[in-house]
Amino acid sequence: MNTYIPRSIEADVRASAQKMPIIVMTGPRQSGKTTLAKRIFPEYMYANLEFPDVRLFAEQDPRGFLTQSKTMIIDEIQRLPDLFSYIQGFVDEDPSQKYILTGSNNFALMHTISQSLAGRAALFTILPFSIEELRRVALLSSDLPTAMFQGWYPRVIAEQNNPREWYQGYIQTYLERDVRDTSAIHMMELFYVFLRVLANRTGSLLNYAEIGKEVGVSSNTIRGWLSILQASYIVYTLPPYHTNTKKRLVKSSKVYFYDVGLLCSLLGIIEKGDVLQHPNAGALFENFVISEYMKEQALYGRMHTLMFYRDHAGVEVDLVREEGASLALFEIKLHKTFSSDFLRGMKLLQHDITTASSLSVVYGGEVSQKLSEGTLVAWKDIA
Repeated sequence: MNTYIPRSIEADVRASAQKMPIIVMTGPRQSGKTTLAKRIFPEYMYANLEFPDVRLFAEQDPRGFLTQSKTMIIDEIQRLPDLFSYIQGFVDEDPSQKYILTGSNNFALMHTISQSLAGRAALFTILPFSIEELRRVALLSSDLPTAMFQGWYPRVIAEQNNPREWYQGYIQTYLERDVRDTSAIHMMELFYVFLRVLANRTGSLLNYAEIGKEVGVSSNTIRGWLSILQASYIVYTLPPYHTNTKKRLVKSSKVYFYDVGLLCSLLGIIEKGDVLQHPNAGALFENFVISEYMKEQALYGRMHTLMFYRDHAGVEVDLVREEGASLALFEIKLHKTFSSDFLRGMKLLQHDITTASSLSVVYGGEVSQKLSEGTLVAWKDIA
């Protein structure tokens, strides 16, 4: 089965294309960027810079390449960054020229866009499916371990690929290629060790020296490798929230994976029945939940409003989300039954921060309900 699943961001992309000459879609490989672009703009000419002959044509004759059509989808644009300057010139000279550009390297694209396409391009981040998108078409699993194990990549969901096999192939092909394209890494075996070490530290504070010692490389090497994973939309870091209080607060960020299915694969989980039995099951669920809120931020263009709170006295809140002038606090628990103890950290923080306006517990249970002091959110109701 190969089913098209509508994306929540479609309407915004269509609206922006009416106002801007260039639409840029970034996101991890295989997250559905090309499918979405072709679906929304079926009349546009399509060109994929992954193909050597297409890339050679664009490189040797950029003007000839860009004048093939007034409207073009250009896939994997980061493969030929020099093309951006020509695109800029074309849309400045002729407003009827329209381009849809997709790419899977965040850092390279952001730098080029800020330099060449500022004011001319609308930027969208296309991540793997969200709970909301799958629930809308009745493809959301009712079983939490299954939902976590299969992850959210379109090829796994829409084509019903075996998650274990697909993610292993994804790591060996797309990720390795991106790594080699981004940086000349000559220690791929150690890089894979780093990936597994990072997977076991999901939801933990980043300590480059400790990770470097465990992998057998320097902390600076770990910083560089982490930046590659961030650029390829494999992992992201969650910064700590800082307040005006005099309490000593943790200053290190936490690391999470964009997709929990990929994380399961890196942890060596071979079937869905092993998910909740894994020693890192709680961290897996935390990653699962926070990545859903990350997708929500991407949909509405607020990628930097998610944080966590931890002080040196042990008070911790898993997720802090800015909502205008106020803060929404979230505690994440894999448990299937609610305990009032889940609210403890949030209530302590709320006492210190008057802008903390709402308290929510996201848990592994099935029933969402209002509480006297907050909201209990079932995992499938995150959206």
